[in-house]
Amino acid sequence: MADIFIISCPLLLAWGLNCLNTQTQLKLKKSVFVFTVIAGLLLATYHSMLGKFITSISVAGAFLYASVIVNKTCFVAKFQQRLLITCLSVHALIMLFQSGLIIAPFIVEMNITTEPQLQIILAIHLILATTAALILPFLVSANAEHNLSTLANHDPLTQLLNSRGFYSIANNLFNKNNSEQSLAVIMLDIDFFKRVNDEFGHDAGDEALKWVSQHLKELFSKTAITARVGGEEFAILLNHSSLNDAQLAAEKLRKNIKQYPFNYYGNAIYLRVSAGVACSNANTASFKSLLNIADKHLYVAKKTGRDKVIYNSELNPFVHKQTVSI
Repeated sequence: MADIFIISCPLLLAWGLNCLNTQTQLKLKKSVFVFTVIAGLLLATYHSMLGKFITSISVAGAFLYASVIVNKTCFVAKFQQRLLITCLSVHALIMLFQSGLIIAPFIVEMNITTEPQLQIILAIHLILATTAALILPFLVSANAEHNLSTLANHDPLTQLLNSRGFYSIANNLFNKNNSEQSLAVIMLDIDFFKRVNDEFGHDAGDEALKWVSQHLKELFSKTAITARVGGEEFAILLNHSSLNDAQLAAEKLRKNIKQYPFNYYGNAIYLRVSAGVACSNANTASFKSLLNIADKHLYVAKKTGRDKVIYNSELNPFVHKQTVSI
């Protein structure tokens, strides 16, 4: 019974690690069957050395399988993950070595004393078990903290950054950059988005938002920071980019979205977008002021026909236009 409990510890560890792995799930029925067979063998074994040999082999297999699960699980703390894999793998090798020491007197007909080696193995076993017990909670905690941060800073529908995450990253970049390293912002809005919801329903609207966000990911995944900052409004932040480069990127995005329809249950829905572009310079006081300029350019694009990119307010006096009451 003691050996059964010893085997169950690494096996329960493997099952617990499996709960953290969303990609490869352990076959619970198969593992329970294997554990049952091993337990039956141990209960049927009256020879203490043979029982220790079966226990050592089983524990080695359980630790090795646990290391495989850790390797396949996505952890944020990569160094600690590698350290845990090393601990579990070494643990498995040591248990295999222990099984060899146990069976050695039966294979070689000599009076071999293995007690000192087994005592050393027990000490190493305790060190590795303690180390693994300290690392695993840290890994779980780091993943939980990362998941909470992801939920707080990402839009659940499009998986892009939300306004909170976008402004946090953008402000940090703006504060780190100097006047020679410009930031460019593209503010994007889907034209007449309410019509999609009214004609096809809100589910179609959600799918349309995901469709547009997919265009953003494909075009800017490696070059920019993308976010959904409002209902149908998106923001793109390009680091070390000129105004001309940002304008060309916004124009390419606009054309890509316009070129093909968005299909929803057999309905071809043509979407159009308007964009405002702004780029920082030595006179830009804050990221908020840069964003305000891009917002104004987006406003001009919406008010002057939509389906266009505005990047220079001086070319269009509408942005400075004011309403005067007499």
